[in-house]
Amino acid sequence: MKRAFLFAGLLLLPLAAQAPQFKFKATTNLVLVNLTARDAHGNLITNLKPSDITLLEDGKPQHILSFDFENVDARTAPATADAANNRPLGEVTNGEADQREARGGAPPKGGASRFQNRRLMVLYFDLTTMQPDDVQNVMQQAEAFVNKQMQPADLVAIATLGNSLQVNQDFTSNKTALRNTLRGLNPATAAGYAAGATGTTEGTADNGDSFAADDTEFNIANADRSLEAVESICDMLRGVDQKKSLIYFSSGIQRSGVDNEITLRSAVNSCVKSNASIYSVDARGLQANPPGGAADAGSIRGRSAFNGGAQSATLNAQFAQQETISNLATDTGGRAFLASNDFGRVYTQVQRDTRSYYLLGYSSTNHAEDGKYRKIRIVIDRPGARVTARPGYFAPRDIHHMNTASRRQQLDEELNADVADHSLDLYLADAWFRLSPFRYFVPVAITVPGDEVPLHGIDPKAAPEVDVAGEVIDQAGRKLDHVYQTIRLTPEIAGPGQQLRTRNLQYTTGFVLSPGQKYQIRFAVRENQTGQMGAFETVLTIPNVGADETQQPHVLAMSPVLVGSQFRAVRPDAEDPLTASGRALVMSVSHVFSSSQHLYLYFEVYDPKLLKRDRAPGKAHSEDAIKLLTNVAFYHGRVKAFTSQATTTERLTDPRRGAAVIELDVPLSELKPGYYLCQVNAVDPSATRFAFPRVPVLVRPTSDGK
Repeated sequence: MKRAFLFAGLLLLPLAAQAPQFKFKATTNLVLVNLTARDAHGNLITNLKPSDITLLEDGKPQHILSFDFENVDARTAPATADAANNRPLGEVTNGEADQREARGGAPPKGGASRFQNRRLMVLYFDLTTMQPDDVQNVMQQAEAFVNKQMQPADLVAIATLGNSLQVNQDFTSNKTALRNTLRGLNPATAAGYAAGATGTTEGTADNGDSFAADDTEFNIANADRSLEAVESICDMLRGVDQKKSLIYFSSGIQRSGVDNEITLRSAVNSCVKSNASIYSVDARGLQANPPGGAADAGSIRGRSAFNGGAQSATLNAQFAQQETISNLATDTGGRAFLASNDFGRVYTQVQRDTRSYYLLGYSSTNHAEDGKYRKIRIVIDRPGARVTARPGYFAPRDIHHMNTASRRQQLDEELNADVADHSLDLYLADAWFRLSPFRYFVPVAITVPGDEVPLHGIDPKAAPEVDVAGEVIDQAGRKLDHVYQTIRLTPEIAGPGQQLRTRNLQYTTGFVLSPGQKYQIRFAVRENQTGQMGAFETVLTIPNVGADETQQPHVLAMSPVLVGSQFRAVRPDAEDPLTASGRALVMSVSHVFSSSQHLYLYFEVYDPKLLKRDRAPGKAHSEDAIKLLTNVAFYHGRVKAFTSQATTTERLTDPRRGAAVIELDVPLSELKPGYYLCQVNAVDPSATRFAFPRVPVLVRPTSDGK
């Protein structure tokens, strides 16, 4: 991959002389809070009004913007519920729509209304942390829940983390489908990645190894993987406003100090934004920790077996593993179930917590995007009432409160967002050139108007920075290559004074790809003074040059036409045909030029007909002799405004690639300002092949009006 960063003075007019562009942007961060209220006798309170509720954030009152009451119990009358419990397994009756879904038919239409007054539960099994025996026990008790405890209002989904994160079953009330999915999860697929060693032998079992490995980095990676999977599941649930309960089965997550704090915080934030509560379950159940170690392991090495150090280390490690999943539960408004072999308690607790609840939404009066934790406290005007709600959330962070990892994550999210931010204008151009029959070079140029990059932000002495991220995805959805780079706009790059405001900022890179496929090319850019971002996505089809020759015998095989107004000195690179001569054309993304400039065109013709020329005295036959006729014409509407003189190319420029490189130079002073279609005429008279590609061009007058 080849990258370069440069300034292209494509527009000589100050940007202020152009038509003004107005942008309107409104941002409202709606905070959702689930509230369950019970009276002094433990009964649910179901008749609250917004005026009965006082919501405080860090001690300051907040205005409630949305107020909704979700009553899961209302889905089924008591008589209907009893009848449902007596029905055969696999049938859940709760109205005609639910009957269709229970029999495996299509779910009811209506989008989010499908989840109204429903209990949404996700059974998530982290197979990478559990041993096969633990998986088998968890699955058996999950199936018992489906058979005996699942209610008509319940919609259950199943997800697993093994070699990859998979959604094995979408939300359904079909007991048969859920039972089949659970039985299809083979306990033998459990990876059971135990925490690795830390490089010391003290207090560890003697397994005969000559040394103790240090697997600290391995432990960090495993913890990050588990937490990132939780975050991904919560991201999938973000489109549903109703409360979701994520029942998380694992054998704990071993964190290494602060190394996994960012990932843990990101997972909690994702769940809070998705209105999902985590109910963590330690799948190991009640554990016995004998002082001398497990019976199936060797004797403990060192003095720890005699002074209590080994027992203390075992308990501390167990606590550390359980602490992470407990924090996930507490910070998202759920509960953790540890040291118990009865997993049915978690299902009972979820059903109890989600029988009836209020869904509140408010916009915080604290607009600071500092990433700090904000405490939520809810008080209701009912004597003796008890309130259950999540304790708080992390505020969003602007660019100045992000560390390097958070900045990278934000740009990756922008890169893959379904609806990208367009506060920063971004434009992209690409092309392709053949390197060999199976390898093509794809240059990519992205441009940002210089006036959109502020010269000074919070620190006037700091040079502005721009982050660039990009990726290429093939037809199968695989990411083939990526780009990530931070560029400091120093005076050497941006130019002196206010020059940045009158120029376009252009970043160029390139990829080597295979022909005969479609690729998605995505790029995102963020300027780091205000945090504005922009994204661009396009689809590029790379043809297999020569493959369709029999179907189109008279079409000349030719690359796309690049246009530009300047060259830059480069070091020749065999992977980049544009650099072969020691200078490369700066691709114009906008195709806007000034009358005082020259328009340079670059393209390649592939496999023209080779000619056999008479041998001159003392010389051998020329094996790369060809004859190509090329020129360029400019059309203003239907009128041909200008035609350049024809040029003749008589030799292959790069016989190894079978390519004849054509470069044309047109002084734009020959044209009046205006919009033109620039038509390239390329003819191979010996093979009776031709091509007439067109590119649009806008010629602007110079600053003196000529």
